[in-house]
Amino acid sequence: MKKIYLLLSMFLLTGTFVKAQDTLLFEDFELTKFYDTLLIDCQVTGTVPPGVTGDMNWYNMDSDGDPDASGGSRPDGWFALQPFSVVDQYETVYGGTPPDTNTVIGSNSWTAGLLPQLNWLITSSVQLGSADTLFWKSAPRQTPRYLDGYEVRLSTTTNADNTSAFNNLLFVASEMTALGSDTTFSTYTFAPPTGFIHGADGTYIDPTGGGNSHQGQLRTFSVPLNAYANMAIYVAFIGNSTDDNLISLDDVLIRGTLFNSINENKNDLALNLFPNPATDNVQVNYTLTSDSDVTINLYDVTGKLISTVSEGKQSYGRHFAHINTSSIAKGFYTVKVETSFGASTSKLIVR
Repeated sequence: MKKIYLLLSMFLLTGTFVKAQDTLLFEDFELTKFYDTLLIDCQVTGTVPPGVTGDMNWYNMDSDGDPDASGGSRPDGWFALQPFSVVDQYETVYGGTPPDTNTVIGSNSWTAGLLPQLNWLITSSVQLGSADTLFWKSAPRQTPRYLDGYEVRLSTTTNADNTSAFNNLLFVASEMTALGSDTTFSTYTFAPPTGFIHGADGTYIDPTGGGNSHQGQLRTFSVPLNAYANMAIYVAFIGNSTDDNLISLDDVLIRGTLFNSINENKNDLALNLFPNPATDNVQVNYTLTSDSDVTINLYDVTGKLISTVSEGKQSYGRHFAHINTSSIAKGFYTVKVETSFGASTSKLIVR
């Protein structure tokens, strides 16, 4: 099944309120709304299907042509699948009765020819403002054994599936390149060595994979796009591993950061929200590297403070708090955890 239905959620504003909404792109890959538009496999069709405009589509390109060898008949390119960890497998979507099955999009590197994969998932053109940020989540099927990596690249000229066009490297997740003998990562080899290694910090893993393997949980990443202010851009997620397993993506978002600095978006507190999207309540999970007073603030898309939770003095280690979202409007929000040694932010969707 090479064609997958996707919806690119964009907010079109008119009149004097053109600058009021700063959400430029959001996609959570839910099957309940995939029928609205096609994820086009450009290598096969080369054209936009009748009745579907190019501006409303993402593009899926399998440039390597190396077929599946997992025995599971996995499609080439990117395809819809269920999240790997039970933590991520259910969410409430668009008024559905919980629990609804969550859907992510994945890339396979367990292939017949053992070739480096080049599976491209590319947005349509996005017109940036003056201070926007790209957010997304990713999780590997396994870690550290057969850990898949990927790249996030940006083009200001075209959505052609080549690195000369996408010459702006935004993010690299490393893949496993040599097997080890434990789950501590110390005996495994990962490349590139400077990339992010899923699970190496002991967070966002679900130790139910058996043997020397953990299942990855969806983890939020962000990259500021200030260097491309007021430009039209394309963003590509490239599954580029060799002979590993699966990598998944979810909740791709481009929006303004009216009140967040670049340092705040580094997420040094291992901040995680669950569930996300939320309806009545969201659990805020974070890790303190030293004792600190903790304050948790909730902001709307304009930067207005909606609520504050003061946790007081807390000790080193993992903590959680709750925010009641039952009485606030549906939409996009930012959760900011402030400590004496820094702050971290994470995007929240309330439905």
